[in-house]
Amino acid sequence: MEVETTSLLILNDDCLDNIFVYFTLDELMLLFGSLHSLIDAAVERQLHRFRHFEFSMRFPPQYNEIQLQALGRHLQSLSVNVGYSVRSNSSVIGQMLHPLLVGAAAGEGGRLRALKIQHTYINSSYIKLISLVVHCLSELDLSRCDVDDTNEFMLLLRSATKLKALALYNEHAAVLEESLLSRLQLLKINWMVGTQLFDVAALNQKYPFLSIVVYQANQVDVYGPPAVGKIAYFRDI
Repeated sequence: MEVETTSLLILNDDCLDNIFVYFTLDELMLLFGSLHSLIDAAVERQLHRFRHFEFSMRFPPQYNEIQLQALGRHLQSLSVNVGYSVRSNSSVIGQMLHPLLVGAAAGEGGRLRALKIQHTYINSSYIKLISLVVHCLSELDLSRCDVDDTNEFMLLLRSATKLKALALYNEHAAVLEESLLSRLQLLKINWMVGTQLFDVAALNQKYPFLSIVVYQANQVDVYGPPAVGKIAYFRDI
């Protein structure tokens, strides 16, 4: 390993870039933080290739905190499938999401534009994590999540000044504030079976330029202007 490390260190940046461009993310992360600062810099120059990151908490990637922060600095979209069997206060959530979002918040004013979290309870721990990046998000999809404290969640959304597309369960979408609705371009509503849907037609009349898409099982209803072209990242939003 010593010979290999020394041989890499004599190469200039262009040579290292031409080598590492063929590495996968997992291969790059094996090197990051384990050899030399020059190698770390070369690895980080490759992370722009992985701007869209998706993983499941059931099988999380085996990256350490420093590696996750480095990856987060380059992310434009992040999709996490938690799973209700993973407790919201589980340490693995903090170990994975916190460094990713810390990195995302620090990356050139916040490069992260889209965040999707699925199948979990959005409690205070998640609110604190999302608050790290909510100011730079244009898309937020929590349409398969239950929100524990609606008031706390509404306070969070007040900071989402760049948000253009939002996806929620119908009960949470029903209490959105006017200040947010007036600047949204797309609202996706996941209508849970067995629950009451609020008057979407009235909402559409009040905000005629807002595209509203209501999903229930295999049925999709669209209110207002077409939603085509209003989503840059999560096409199923």
